[in-house]
Amino acid sequence: MWYMNEERELMLNVAKDFVEQEVKPVAMEVDRTSEFPTKLFKRAGELGFLGITVAEEFGGLGKDHTTQSLILEEIAKSLPVLTVAMGAHTLLAGGLLNMLGTPEQKKKYLAPAATGEIILACGSTEPAGGANHIEHTTKAVLEGDQWVINGGKVLVSNIGVADVYVILAVTAEKMDPVTREGMSAFIVPKGTPGLEIGKHEHKLGWHGSATGSISFKNMKLPKENLLGPAGGCMRALFVSATDEFLSCGPVGLGMAEAAYEMAYKYSHERMQRGQSMYDRLQVTRHKLVKMYGEIESLRALVYYTADLRDRGQMPLKLGRMLKIKGAEVSEYVAREAIQLFGGVGTIVDTGVERFWRDAKVLAIGGASVEALMEDISVMMKLNMSKY
Repeated sequence: MWYMNEERELMLNVAKDFVEQEVKPVAMEVDRTSEFPTKLFKRAGELGFLGITVAEEFGGLGKDHTTQSLILEEIAKSLPVLTVAMGAHTLLAGGLLNMLGTPEQKKKYLAPAATGEIILACGSTEPAGGANHIEHTTKAVLEGDQWVINGGKVLVSNIGVADVYVILAVTAEKMDPVTREGMSAFIVPKGTPGLEIGKHEHKLGWHGSATGSISFKNMKLPKENLLGPAGGCMRALFVSATDEFLSCGPVGLGMAEAAYEMAYKYSHERMQRGQSMYDRLQVTRHKLVKMYGEIESLRALVYYTADLRDRGQMPLKLGRMLKIKGAEVSEYVAREAIQLFGGVGTIVDTGVERFWRDAKVLAIGGASVEALMEDISVMMKLNMSKY
C-alpha cells in the first residue's frame, strides 16, 4: 500500500502479534460478559498504542495519524470495543489535555495516560444533546480558590474504570451561541468528593465499553484543575472530536474486513448439492464482490484523510465523513455477512453478528451520522475547509 513504510510496518506487526496472541483469544468473552478489558487496555499502553501521536517528552511515541489508523484497524478486526475505550482515552480526554494542558498538567496526567498507567474518560454529552452545548446545564462557579461544579453527563465511556475525568462545564453567565465561548474544561480525579459514578449501561453493542452517567453535586476542585482558559475550551474540543471521528474510519474498516473474511471463508466451506456456496450461487459471489468494493473504497478514504492530517491539514469534513462511512460500510458488510451465514449467522457463538451490533452503535455513539451530515452541510455552505 502507498501509505506503508518500514517504520509503520514494524508497528503494524507488533499490533498483529498483540491481537493474535492476546486480544483474539478473549474477544468473545469480553462481548459476552461486558467487562471492561482492563488487562488489554493496559497492555496496549505498554506497547505504545495509547500515545501514538503524543510527543515523546510526555510519554508518547511521537508518531502520526496514519500509524494510529493502522493500529486501530488491526485491533478492530477482533475487538472493536477496545478501540472505543482507546479513542475516549487518547483522542477525546487525551486530546484536550494535549492541546489545553500546562506543561505541569501534561506531565501529571498526559504522560501516564500515554503509557496506560492511568485511564482517562471525557464527559461532554448531556441529555440536551452532545453538540447542543447552549442548553447544557452543568455549571462551574469560582468561589475563592475553588471551582464548585453541579450537574451531570450522560453516555460517558470508561466510567468507573477511569482514574481521571476531563469534563466540560459552563462557566459564563450565558454561552455565546456563535463562538461557544463560556464552556470550560476541568480535570477531575476519581474519588473527588461530589463526583458520583452511575451504573454501566447494557447496550446493543460495544459490550465492555463501560458507558454510563456521571454527576457532580457541589463538587469542589482547586483552581489549578481548570484545563485551558476559562470559557475557552470549545475550539480544542472541535479538534479532538474531529480526530475521534477520523478514528472511526479505520475502526469501521477493521470491523468490515473481519466480517468479510468470515463470510468469504464460510461461503467456501458451506457445501450445497456437492458444491460450495461460492461456486454454486452467483448471488453469493456478487454479495462478496460488493462487500469487497465498499471495504476498499473506505480504505482509500481512511488513509487519504489520515495523510492529510499528517501533512498539517485539519480535515473537518472528511474527518466527519469517516465516522459516517466507517459506520455505514461496517454495518452493511456485517449485515451481508450474517445473511450469507444464514441462520447460523444469528447465533452469538458464531461470532459474526457482534460486528453488526458494534457497527450499529458506531453509527450513533459519539455523534450520530445524521448530526455529522448536518455538520458537513453547514461547513460546505460556509466554505469552512477544502477538506
